[in-house]
Amino acid sequence: MTAVSLSISRGIDGFKISDFTVGTSAPGTGDIELRWQVNDTNSVPLKRIDVQHALRAFERALGSGNLMIGGSPAL
Repeated sequence: MTAVSLSISRGIDGFKISDFTVGTSAPGTGDIELRWQVNDTNSVPLKRIDVQHALRAFERALGSGNLMIGGSPAL
């Protein structure tokens, strides 16, 4: 599957599209990366709204303060 990657460096506000690095795999630049598959697990193309819904879910998860990785808080 092909993926789309969008990354940005820490401290950048992202008000300009040039603040982002866009690629089809992990771009290796920037401190924070968002990556999504072009098609879902059923080969149905993802839509922009699907990614926006996922971002809202991630925002809720980060806001909860309950994310754990390996027994330690993720952030």
